[in-house]
Amino acid sequence: MDMRAMTLSGWGQPHDALKAIAPEATHVEYAHHESVPGALETIARTGESHDLVIGWSLGGQLAVRAIAAGLLTPQRLVLIAAPFQFVEQPERRLGMKRDLYDKFRDNYARNPERTLHKAWELICLDDNRADDVRARLQAQDKTQVLAKDWLRWLDMLDGFSCGDLDFGRFPPTLLIHGDRDAVVAAGQAQHFADRLAQPTVALMENAGHAPHWHNGEAVRRLIAGYAHV
Repeated sequence: MDMRAMTLSGWGQPHDALKAIAPEATHVEYAHHESVPGALETIARTGESHDLVIGWSLGGQLAVRAIAAGLLTPQRLVLIAAPFQFVEQPERRLGMKRDLYDKFRDNYARNPERTLHKAWELICLDDNRADDVRARLQAQDKTQVLAKDWLRWLDMLDGFSCGDLDFGRFPPTLLIHGDRDAVVAAGQAQHFADRLAQPTVALMENAGHAPHWHNGEAVRRLIAGYAHV
């Protein structure tokens, strides 16, 4: 069965950043929303007619939140390098250290373009195909979303954790993660897997935070196998 797909891209990226692995999908733009509920409303309205949801990084978090709230009911979910929790919290020592996040946030507020380029280097870090991933990042239109929009979403990332969500409504889920991810540690995929009824974890060797650009063909095959049942 062929599934109609919808994608949700990551923080700081254009809404169609996943078109290389899902060219026929609907790519949802959410960054202009001023609140999570507004973004989820758009995602839910678009997702009503889609069977497969693919979310990268922050986009994966939003897909998880929408499904947990009963706003999305896809038949399959694919999470690419999605953080279970982005910033470390007192009750859950998982994610980016608080002081590192605060420094990044302050730098972005002062000089978003320079800080965004530094974020790109983290996406490439330790990836043995870093030059290919960097070329993909540089080809993106970084003016597509205003800097203030991504600052707002950076603040939202600070308070987002999946630890208290209900995973009882989730469909079979494919978790694709690079084993060298310097943005979201690969171990975060297991936190999802431990709570999902039907998880499949695909750990890509020598890949960083963008496994779909590290080896797009491999990711396409993984998703195609998951979307044809």
